[in-house]
Amino acid sequence: MTEELTQVATFDNELSAEVPAGLLRSEGVPTKVRWISPLLGVVDDVRVYVPASLAHRARWFINSSKVTDAELDFAATGQLNSDDS
Repeated sequence: MTEELTQVATFDNELSAEVPAGLLRSEGVPTKVRWISPLLGVVDDVRVYVPASLAHRARWFINSSKVTDAELDFAATGQLNSDDS
């Protein structure tokens, strides 16, 4: 029998959801990312799910390791934002 999945976080876009999902996976937490789309081609939000027995651990991990906008930009583009110009 497969354990029930529990939603642990909701994000506005795929990249924002995949970063913490990847971190959870690297810590050995099985993770699923699902897009909620009321219309074809329109994503309302992106949800992260883990097994119910690991939900508390996953929520703590996500909340304690928030990713900054600069880190997301670097993950998406591979370039550091230099505002010092």
